[in-house]
Amino acid sequence: MTITVTPLQPQDHAAALALSVAPDQDDLIASNEDSLDEAAERPECVPLMIRAAGEPVGFAMYALDPDDGQYWIYRLMIDQRFQGRGHGGAALAAIVALLAGRPDCSRVIISYHPENVRAAALYRRFGFCETGEVVAGETVARYDIPGRG
Repeated sequence: MTITVTPLQPQDHAAALALSVAPDQDDLIASNEDSLDEAAERPECVPLMIRAAGEPVGFAMYALDPDDGQYWIYRLMIDQRFQGRGHGGAALAAIVALLAGRPDCSRVIISYHPENVRAAALYRRFGFCETGEVVAGETVARYDIPGRG
Protein backbone atom coordinates (compact mmCIF):
# COMPACT_ATOMS: atom_id res chain seq x y z
CA MET A 1 0.00 0.00 0.00
CA THR A 2 1.32 3.42 -0.94
CA ILE A 3 1.78 5.92 1.87
CA THR A 4 1.86 9.61 1.00
CA VAL A 5 2.69 12.51 3.27
CA THR A 6 1.53 15.93 2.09
CA PRO A 7 1.10 19.36 3.65
CA LEU A 8 -2.25 19.63 5.39
CA GLN A 9 -4.75 21.59 3.30
CA PRO A 10 -7.69 23.54 4.77
CA GLN A 11 -10.09 20.87 3.50
CA ASP A 12 -8.09 18.22 5.46
CA HIS A 13 -8.64 19.90 8.83
CA ALA A 14 -11.75 17.91 9.79
CA ALA A 15 -10.17 14.63 8.68
CA ALA A 16 -7.09 15.34 10.82
CA LEU A 17 -9.28 16.08 13.84
CA ALA A 18 -11.16 12.81 13.31
CA LEU A 19 -7.95 10.77 13.63
CA SER A 20 -7.04 9.52 17.09
CA VAL A 21 -4.83 7.08 18.91
CA ALA A 22 -6.20 4.37 21.19
CA PRO A 23 -7.36 5.60 24.62
CA ASP A 24 -4.35 3.98 26.33
CA GLN A 25 -2.08 6.07 24.08
CA ASP A 26 -3.74 9.44 24.83
CA ASP A 27 -1.07 10.39 27.38
CA LEU A 28 1.77 9.53 25.00
CA ILE A 29 1.18 12.11 22.25
CA ALA A 30 -0.50 15.48 21.90
CA SER A 31 -3.90 15.47 20.24
CA ASN A 32 -4.19 16.56 16.63
CA GLU A 33 -6.34 19.45 17.82
CA ASP A 34 -3.52 20.65 20.09
CA SER A 35 -1.04 20.19 17.26
CA LEU A 36 -3.15 22.21 14.81
CA ASP A 37 -3.51 24.94 17.43
CA GLU A 38 0.28 24.96 17.82
CA ALA A 39 0.73 25.17 14.05
CA ALA A 40 -1.68 28.13 13.91
CA GLU A 41 0.39 29.95 16.54
CA ARG A 42 3.85 28.98 15.29
CA PRO A 43 4.50 29.63 11.59
CA GLU A 44 7.55 27.33 11.55
CA CYS A 45 5.30 24.30 12.17
CA VAL A 46 4.23 22.37 9.07
CA PRO A 47 1.31 19.98 9.64
CA LEU A 48 1.12 16.95 7.36
CA MET A 49 -1.59 14.49 6.39
CA ILE A 50 -0.58 10.85 6.11
CA ARG A 51 -2.62 8.85 3.60
CA ALA A 52 -2.72 5.18 2.62
CA ALA A 53 -4.22 4.64 -0.83
CA GLY A 54 -5.63 8.17 -0.58
CA GLU A 55 -7.39 7.60 2.77
CA PRO A 56 -6.31 9.68 5.80
CA VAL A 57 -4.58 7.35 8.27
CA GLY A 58 -2.39 9.70 10.30
CA PHE A 59 -1.07 13.12 11.09
CA ALA A 60 2.43 14.53 11.48
CA MET A 61 4.06 17.88 11.98
CA TYR A 62 7.62 19.08 11.54
CA ALA A 63 9.43 22.37 12.07
CA LEU A 64 12.77 24.02 11.71
CA ASP A 65 13.14 24.68 15.41
CA PRO A 66 14.02 28.34 16.00
CA ASP A 67 15.87 27.52 19.24
CA ASP A 68 18.44 25.07 17.86
CA GLY A 69 18.17 25.45 14.07
CA GLN A 70 17.44 21.72 13.64
CA TYR A 71 14.57 20.02 11.85
CA TRP A 72 12.30 18.30 14.35
CA ILE A 73 9.42 15.95 13.78
CA TYR A 74 7.10 17.36 16.43
CA ARG A 75 4.28 14.88 15.87
CA LEU A 76 3.79 11.53 14.21
CA MET A 77 0.59 9.63 14.84
CA ILE A 78 -1.27 6.87 13.09
CA ASP A 79 -4.98 6.49 13.78
CA GLN A 80 -5.80 3.56 16.04
CA ARG A 81 -7.71 1.81 13.23
CA PHE A 82 -4.58 1.70 11.04
CA GLN A 83 -1.82 0.93 13.54
CA GLY A 84 0.24 -2.22 13.16
CA ARG A 85 0.19 -2.18 9.35
CA GLY A 86 3.53 -0.50 8.66
CA HIS A 87 2.05 2.93 8.05
CA GLY A 88 4.11 4.58 10.81
CA GLY A 89 7.42 3.35 9.39
CA ALA A 90 6.46 4.30 5.85
CA ALA A 91 5.31 7.75 7.00
CA LEU A 92 8.53 8.25 8.98
CA ALA A 93 10.59 7.34 5.92
CA ALA A 94 8.59 9.78 3.77
CA ILE A 95 8.99 12.61 6.29
CA VAL A 96 12.73 12.04 6.67
CA ALA A 97 13.08 11.95 2.86
CA LEU A 98 11.12 15.22 2.62
CA LEU A 99 13.41 16.88 5.16
CA ALA A 100 16.56 15.35 3.66
CA GLY A 101 15.61 17.09 0.42
CA ARG A 102 16.31 20.42 2.09
CA PRO A 103 19.94 21.48 1.63
CA ASP A 104 20.11 22.88 5.18
CA CYS A 105 19.01 19.61 6.82
CA SER A 106 21.85 17.43 8.11
CA ARG A 107 19.86 15.61 10.78
CA VAL A 108 16.30 15.07 11.96
CA ILE A 109 15.39 15.19 15.63
CA ILE A 110 12.38 13.55 17.24
CA SER A 111 11.19 13.18 20.81
CA TYR A 112 8.79 10.76 22.40
CA HIS A 113 7.23 9.91 25.73
CA PRO A 114 9.53 7.45 27.50
CA GLU A 115 6.64 5.02 27.99
CA ASN A 116 5.87 4.98 24.27
CA VAL A 117 7.80 1.76 23.64
CA ARG A 118 6.27 1.20 20.19
CA ALA A 119 7.42 4.62 19.00
CA ALA A 120 10.87 4.11 20.52
CA ALA A 121 11.23 0.77 18.73
CA LEU A 122 10.09 2.27 15.41
CA TYR A 123 12.57 5.13 15.65
CA ARG A 124 15.44 2.81 16.60
CA ARG A 125 14.65 0.47 13.69
CA PHE A 126 14.75 3.44 11.35
CA GLY A 127 18.16 4.52 12.66
CA PHE A 128 17.36 7.23 15.19
CA CYS A 129 19.76 7.24 18.16
CA GLU A 130 18.86 8.55 21.58
CA THR A 131 20.92 11.61 22.47
CA GLY A 132 20.63 11.33 26.26
CA GLU A 133 18.66 14.57 26.31
CA VAL A 134 15.18 14.92 27.77
CA VAL A 135 12.99 17.81 26.62
CA ALA A 136 9.67 18.48 28.37
CA GLY A 137 9.84 14.97 29.82
CA GLU A 138 10.38 13.33 26.42
CA THR A 139 13.34 11.28 25.22
CA VAL A 140 15.20 12.95 22.33
CA ALA A 141 16.62 10.96 19.41
CA ARG A 142 18.33 12.03 16.21
CA TYR A 143 18.86 10.66 12.74
CA ASP A 144 21.89 11.90 10.81
CA ILE A 145 21.23 12.28 7.09
CA PRO A 146 23.81 10.09 5.29
CA GLY A 147 26.55 12.13 3.64
CA ARG A 148 25.67 15.33 5.48
CA GLY A 149 27.29 14.90 8.84
